[in-house]
Amino acid sequence: MHNFNNFKRFLGVLAVVASLMVIATIVFRMQQEVAPKLSVRKLPLQVDVSLHNFHYTETKQGVKYWELAAARADYNKQADISYLSGVRMVVHGAGGVGELLITADRGEYHNGTRDVALIGNVRGKSNKGYGFSAPRVNYVAARGMLQTAERVRLTDIGSELEGTGMEYYTQTRKFRLLKDISAVYRQGGK
Repeated sequence: MHNFNNFKRFLGVLAVVASLMVIATIVFRMQQEVAPKLSVRKLPLQVDVSLHNFHYTETKQGVKYWELAAARADYNKQADISYLSGVRMVVHGAGGVGELLITADRGEYHNGTRDVALIGNVRGKSNKGYGFSAPRVNYVAARGMLQTAERVRLTDIGSELEGTGMEYYTQTRKFRLLKDISAVYRQGGK
């Protein structure tokens, strides 16, 4: 019986030692593991919110006026401006004039006025075949107008117009070049 009690004590001590070994192994491995790094990048100064695949639609009385999309948008709350990159703007015209697709390298969306500055390699193309290009174009929401003081080139089938300064009314598709205008017309659209 004495041997049986010694055997029980030995098993008890062995169980306690084994439990302590398991706990020590778990604690050791937990300390060896590095906590996973978060993949959230630090925002630049003056940026309060950063979004990927930004999309905004301007509607009035249920009618779509324009859509603004960007690969990335950085919002500065103090300035109330969203800085955009990889910009794509679609302007819907009234009375069946069709859509106008405008692309730019970057842009600035002014949240209070809903104005958009399109900057860098600005290109516009309508589904009717005409288009324009300029280094910078501003969309003035209150007037439904694209305007620029820069050199602009307008193209249509068989014709090219160039001038400095443009006013382009998006709902009617009427435009005006302001100065230093030159025109080339090719018969037959070649």
